[in-house]
Order: sequence, then structure tokens, then C-alpha cells
Amino acid sequence: MSDFTFDYYKKIFQTALDSDYQVITLKEFFSEEYDKNKKIVVNRIDVDVKIDRLKTIYKIFKELNLKASVYVRLHAPNYNLLSIGNIKIMQELISIGCEIGLHTELEDIGGYCNINKVKLLKQEIKLFETLFDIKVYGTASHGDMTHYNNLDFWKTHSYSDFGLLYEAYDKQLWNNCRYVSDSEWTRWKAYENGRLLGNDRRTPSEHIIEDKPKVLHILTHPESWYEGYIYE
Repeated sequence: MSDFTFDYYKKIFQTALDSDYQVITLKEFFSEEYDKNKKIVVNRIDVDVKIDRLKTIYKIFKELNLKASVYVRLHAPNYNLLSIGNIKIMQELISIGCEIGLHTELEDIGGYCNINKVKLLKQEIKLFETLFDIKVYGTASHGDMTHYNNLDFWKTHSYSDFGLLYEAYDKQLWNNCRYVSDSEWTRWKAYENGRLLGNDRRTPSEHIIEDKPKVLHILTHPESWYEGYIYE
């Protein structure tokens, strides 16, 4: 059984550091703000359900002197990003160098609510930049059990129209990395340059130790991780 405790979460990144990986944000990747002679971990977090577990992740990253790109939802049924407590969580992450981006649901909102997606995204970016006193560089399209694929928005729109640098699934990264994700909750899945590695359930640490990929893109979700029990 895979280990999804926060102790193991910390071990993943300690393994990367011990293996001479440079841990960077997506903004740094797309801006090429990293040492190309070094192996890199592109560190991404999508907050689908449990924003409160970012508190523990913040402590881990602060201890290890690490950062990540953290994508949060404005339309989540499970948490209110605009609550004072959650704003403070985001401020703490920003204080250690984390990038904050939108976990967008544009096709869902356009399809179900008949809201203008272009106007909405512009307003959401403005809200994030005002609320967190940051520049928003990118989005990560949220996948859910709906009739829509939120990534489809970018088939007919360009990042520059919104003052953005990237979308997390852009082929510049997706087609040039080892992607390892906890999105199946209790087990890992992996892609190599955009192609699924069938039945590869290795952890990020195992990928690092066994294969040493030049670009390792790790996606984690706070709700997959816990101290002792997933529903704690």
C-alpha cells in the first residue's frame, strides 16, 4: 500500500534534494528561471477539496526551504477561498516564495451558469492579484465529474490576452517531462512526455532514485495527504 502520510510527503522532497534536484515553480519553468544544467522538480499543488491541509505542507516547505505553484479554486463546494483563515494560509505560502494561481473551472461555469468566460477569468485574475498582492502568471484547469473539460477554454484563447504566461498543461512542459501525480488518491500514476506509463505506480521518490528524470513534474493534492488517517 502506498504511503500518503505527511511524513512521506516530506521524504519525497528530501529525496529530491538529496539527489541534487532543484525544486522550482511553474512560473520559473516557463520563464526559464532555473539552472538548465541541473535536474529539476517542477512542484505543483492543486487544491481540490481540503485547503486546510496546506498548513502542514507550508510547514514542510518552510523547513526544507522549498516552494511550489499552488492553484486554488474560487468555485469549490468544499472551501471558501475568501475566508479570513484561508487568505492567511495563502499569505503564509506566498511568504516562503510559493506561486499562487487559479485552479480554473471556466468551461463548467460557462456551460452550467451561462456566464461569459472571458470576462470572468479577467475578473478572477484581478481578484487574486488584489487579494494576495501578487502577479498571477498561470492557471491550472480543474478536472471534475462534469460534462465539460475545463482545459478546452485554451483551444480558442491565448494566455497573453489575460496577461498570463502559461497554463499548467501546456505542451512545453507536458511533452517534455516525467509527470507523476497522486490524482487517483490512493496510488500514483505517471506519464512520460505526455504518454501514460501503464501500470507504473511508483512513487516520486522511486522515480528519482531509479530513473533520475531530467525534468520531474510532481502534482499533489492536499486532500490525499494526512497525519495518520485520510479522513482526519
